[in-house]
Amino acid sequence: MRVLIIGTTGLNMKALASSLEKFHREQSRGKLGLYFVEEELKKEVDWVIFLDSDDYYWQERVWREAVAKTVARVEEEAPDHAAIFMNLPYFRKSRFFPAVDISVLRAFKPDLLMTLIEEAHVIWRRIQIREGREKTGATLRLKDVFAWRTASILIGDTIAKALGVQNVVVAVKHPAKTIYGIAIGAARPRFYLSFPITYTRGDPEARREIDAFRAEMHKRFYAFDPLTIDERVLRTAKRQGNIVVIEAEDRWLLPEGVRPAVEDEPELYPMEIPVDQVEEVLIDIDNLIRFKDFRFILQSDAVVVYRPFMKKMFHKGVFSEIMYASNTAHKRLFIYLPPDDRTTGMDSPFDPGVGTIEERLEKFFEVIERFAARFSAE
Repeated sequence: MRVLIIGTTGLNMKALASSLEKFHREQSRGKLGLYFVEEELKKEVDWVIFLDSDDYYWQERVWREAVAKTVARVEEEAPDHAAIFMNLPYFRKSRFFPAVDISVLRAFKPDLLMTLIEEAHVIWRRIQIREGREKTGATLRLKDVFAWRTASILIGDTIAKALGVQNVVVAVKHPAKTIYGIAIGAARPRFYLSFPITYTRGDPEARREIDAFRAEMHKRFYAFDPLTIDERVLRTAKRQGNIVVIEAEDRWLLPEGVRPAVEDEPELYPMEIPVDQVEEVLIDIDNLIRFKDFRFILQSDAVVVYRPFMKKMFHKGVFSEIMYASNTAHKRLFIYLPPDDRTTGMDSPFDPGVGTIEERLEKFFEVIERFAARFSAE
């Protein structure tokens, strides 16, 4: 399996590579080669001069040469599985570059393209800390990081179409098992987890129950989890004067016992972001979250819905995902709807054609297991 892995600067790609390599050793599936285009590029040019150059054609050329040398290394070393990591696109002084040379990427013959994403505020803070140490002249507002991520997904889609492969968008805080399974193992089926978030965020009991469901799904299957990126914390974080303060405990990420492939560095918190930068992105934050979640649904084979009427409440986000999955993405739905969530005399609001609806949790997992077994048989 060969995979091309891209993402913006500020993603901790080396940490992800380390997690994938560790997981691979446990699988004993031959030699895994991990390669980084930026390492090859920095052997030839001064990094800051490269970023700041006004010679756009030179930037294109040295990037292309670095990719070609990386691909040549793959061919020379001939690992059983190979992943090439690269930042795409670069962003400097409000300018994206370079224009991608498809021919040099086609020489790698990738089976899959993967675009990595992470919380914009985490990347913003990580770049800020790095800039304090290295003085490269990088200055970004929070909204720039959001735009950068969208551009990275777009360029990933463009490259994937040209190469005739799929571009899978994955948050780096998914478990290593999931990212490895998709990138190296071509794992199927892939499930999207839909569950109440907004109205349960401040309810410890509801969160424990939801996290137990999430933990079980991650243990049994390959699942895209919306809370591997928690950017709604930008809306709920405390304000102190002209600063928004995010504490590590404010996040709702993976459940206890499920470790992300990439963890936040402790030095990121408490994270202080100017209020004006947060307000710039709050206008679009719900749309950006919805875009990310819907993308996960599109990449899935089925959507698993947990208690859409939890505590007899209408959870708007869950229902928007149900409607998108059934009407737009045409995905199979598995819905857990226990009797406790129905008001007296209430029938199921879901037409049988929407998907499989179960009242007992054990039966719910059983039907999902049977669905997954079909992929194993194939």
